[in-house]
Amino acid sequence: MIPSEDLFAAIRDGATLPATGTAHGHVRLADGRLARIAYAHEGDPTAAARLHVQAAGFRHLQPAGRTPRLHEVIEPRPELPGGALIVDFIEGRAPRLPEELDAMAGTLAALHAVPLPAAGSPIPRQENPFLETLAGVETNAARFLDAAVTDPAARGEIVAELDLVRAMARDVGSRAQPLTMALADTHPGNFIVDRTGLAWFVDLEKVHVGSAAIDLAHATLPTSTLWASAEGRSLSSDEVRAFYATYLDRVGTATAETLRPWLLPMRRLTWLRTTLFMARWRVQTRAPRDPSDPSQWSDAGLDPSVRAFYDRRIDQCFERATVEAIRAAWL
Repeated sequence: MIPSEDLFAAIRDGATLPATGTAHGHVRLADGRLARIAYAHEGDPTAAARLHVQAAGFRHLQPAGRTPRLHEVIEPRPELPGGALIVDFIEGRAPRLPEELDAMAGTLAALHAVPLPAAGSPIPRQENPFLETLAGVETNAARFLDAAVTDPAARGEIVAELDLVRAMARDVGSRAQPLTMALADTHPGNFIVDRTGLAWFVDLEKVHVGSAAIDLAHATLPTSTLWASAEGRSLSSDEVRAFYATYLDRVGTATAETLRPWLLPMRRLTWLRTTLFMARWRVQTRAPRDPSDPSQWSDAGLDPSVRAFYDRRIDQCFERATVEAIRAAWL
């Protein structure tokens, strides 16, 4: 194993893996471990806090045995502005859909069962996941929707759904919601299935205390299953129902009954969240870098073919027919 003081050199000399997102790069080290390189602009005042939230998430969820083990935290420095986490490298591949939805459901059930962190943990906590998620959707809609979705018919469908969810918030938003550990970025591309068939969840950038129902939705919505890879596909209604049934069976009757009323409201809200994520991606990655906004996303590190793939997927998810089909599924 590489000594801690030599890790920076080991990252420099390691094997860089293909970039697939705007938040992290990955380097395979000579000793077989993985460096998760957090992207940040030099001098980003929030980089260290983000790094330590992820580290806390890896440590807290380790007992479930479904996330890579954390070994080291490399603090942000000029040569590595976002810092890095050194974790186990998981040998495997992306899940096959729909065949391995059961494996994903089992992993989510195991991670959601981990007890909540103690007071004072750096892991963020949502007291009202519905209203707090809706607030983030509203922010992204105001900033990015008009510029990203140029087809007025498709944009009108998204606005209509947002209006309906706003109305829903007057009732649903006042109810107490069961809280669990939540991952918030559970698209299939963030799972790795090993040779035994176990699904590992590998990206804890957005870990928090929140709603399990958001993770279930995010794992199976077209905005996620199409995003994951070129082999991604939209799931049928029967496939989605089977995934939910598997999960609810794994968590037991009592937990399932408290969660069941939230499944559809949070699925609708999560579709808006993922759609507005794509709107933000489209606007911010095409804009010149704004030095005053350290939170601006950039796809500059992606291979051009990956950027083109994501562009096509966003186009597909912004088509009126796609939006109408997703909204029809709520019925």
